Amino acid sequence: MMEKAKLQEAKLIVNTSPHIRAKNSSQWIMLQVIIALLFPTIAGTVIFGPKVIAFVVVGAVAAALSEYVYQKLLGKQITVSDLSAVVTGMLIGLTMPYDAGLGTTALLSLLAIVVFKQLFGGIGRNILNPAVAVRIGYLLLPWFWMELFPQYDVITTASSKTAILAKSVTTGATDAVDAVSSSTPLYHIGGGATAVKGGLPGLQQIFFGYDMGGYGGAVGETCKFAILIALLYLIVRRIVNPKIPLLYYATCAVIALVASGFDFEFMLYHLFTGAIIFGGAFMITDYTTGGLTPMGQTIFAVGCGILTMAFRFGSYSPGGVGFAILIMNLLIPVIDRLTAPKIVGHEKRPKAFRS
Repeated sequence: MMEKAKLQEAKLIVNTSPHIRAKNSSQWIMLQVIIALLFPTIAGTVIFGPKVIAFVVVGAVAAALSEYVYQKLLGKQITVSDLSAVVTGMLIGLTMPYDAGLGTTALLSLLAIVVFKQLFGGIGRNILNPAVAVRIGYLLLPWFWMELFPQYDVITTASSKTAILAKSVTTGATDAVDAVSSSTPLYHIGGGATAVKGGLPGLQQIFFGYDMGGYGGAVGETCKFAILIALLYLIVRRIVNPKIPLLYYATCAVIALVASGFDFEFMLYHLFTGAIIFGGAFMITDYTTGGLTPMGQTIFAVGCGILTMAFRFGSYSPGGVGFAILIMNLLIPVIDRLTAPKIVGHEKRPKAFRS
């Protein structure tokens, strides 16, 4: 006869309430983002060629492998299966210029995971968006390189007018350096311009990205149509709150309109060049670094828009998206604390949002 187990012998698992089973796991959410990233990947491959696929694959594999090895060596829980590292690697691959090397893509993916994600404690604990952080570092690298090694001509978006107007950077000393960061036609509307300077492809060409392979820029940011299809997919799947990208796009558009005396062509060129559309779809919407409170998310999106246009109008760095996101990443913890809703019946905000 089987003896009944005593209560003190039973293995009870007790957890804090509320006991709610989440419908969507982190893995499922990241899988939806991966599916969405396939749209700009396919478009980039059509425009630039099969090397775009290599960028994405190398970035994803390097990021996932870096996370696995780091966690294995330090005896931490292996979390590669949540696919967040794969998403980071794909984003890095899509933000690479065509003339970059695959080795650079792998290195940036490693740095993004180890330095800007795992050292902060892993998914959900990083302060800066890892993909954006290494992208900005990559853009700034040629500046520092030219200061240390002026004999090598490393081209970057803001290094010189000649570099920005150049359609190809695949010859000369830059091949040996593998630190090239070629530009889009942003020069014609950046640097304080209040009207289109001329020499730009048509708006339709820029929006769909055809025949844009010779203009440089990030391989995944060229076809704005594909990015918006990806964003629509994320919204339909309820992965992205539509107010965040819409507020960001609207803020950039309004500032461009006012600065140009309501020149709609100038405004559309700003929206369709550079990383505004891509950043609004995949960077601004990051759960971890984009704000926890509803008001915080609103301030984050609008703040990113203001800073993006401030960089475009106020400096010779015509992109501005990455810098804007990183600045707001640093400010959002304070913003969340100040905008946390009060609990009914309490006079103070939750301690989790107060310093």
